[in-house]
Amino acid sequence: MCLLAGWWRSTFQLPFPSDSSVRTYNLGFNEIIQANPTVDKWLPGEGTLVKIPSAYILPNNYLNDGITINLSEFRGYLIQNNKLITFPVGIGRMDWKTPLGVSEIDLKLENPAWYPPKSVRDEYKLEGLILDAIVPPGPNNPLGKLAMRINIPGGYFIHGTNRPDGVGMEISHGCIRLFPEDIKEVFKMSSIGTRVLVIDEPIKLAKSGNKIFLQLHHSKYNSIINKNYSYLETKIMNYVVSNNIDINSINWIKVKKVFKEKSGLIDQISYEEQT
Repeated sequence: MCLLAGWWRSTFQLPFPSDSSVRTYNLGFNEIIQANPTVDKWLPGEGTLVKIPSAYILPNNYLNDGITINLSEFRGYLIQNNKLITFPVGIGRMDWKTPLGVSEIDLKLENPAWYPPKSVRDEYKLEGLILDAIVPPGPNNPLGKLAMRINIPGGYFIHGTNRPDGVGMEISHGCIRLFPEDIKEVFKMSSIGTRVLVIDEPIKLAKSGNKIFLQLHHSKYNSIINKNYSYLETKIMNYVVSNNIDINSINWIKVKKVFKEKSGLIDQISYEEQT
């Protein structure tokens, strides 16, 4: 695991400049909310300081040639020919979870039509809405302008969106949504056969020199991880042993603080070296 280059965190004062937004910083909705738990997500107030997470630890099980989607952090990573890009994602709702596992891209579409399954059309009907069996390309198509199907049962896609504000939320029927500018880059870098790994990895650890870092999110599939501090403690101890790190270098008070906050920000959990 390694740290992606960038700031660990930066602080900005609201409102953002007129030519700027959270999207400019390549962040989704949940990342900002998680990093700023005391700020009202709908009415933050002018002059409020907000933290902007802008560095990441790669998941432990990432693909070194392909796309890795980590549901816990609402974020994807694409590595191809030693080039790495990262991007926020929207994922499946609680009742339409994005499935975990390894798959491949088996279809790439430009200006796709959407063929919603009967289950989705029935859901719309219960809400008093009519959803056509075919939604043509255009501004009302939730797939956006680019879509890539992954070869697992159910017809799941990695795609753009006509509602960018949903990126970074649990909002889809299981598909993975990207900002239009991000799907454009991912679409270009991917091909038929590109592997896709969907994981739920809320605990990420990294070592840089003699410093140990932790990035912690809420698990989407395992509530025990979210509530059980001993699980995190064991994970860190295993990491320390496998990397020949002195267990006494870990600041467990800091670890407990990170566990309580689960801000998604990178925190140093080793003691500072004394000079």
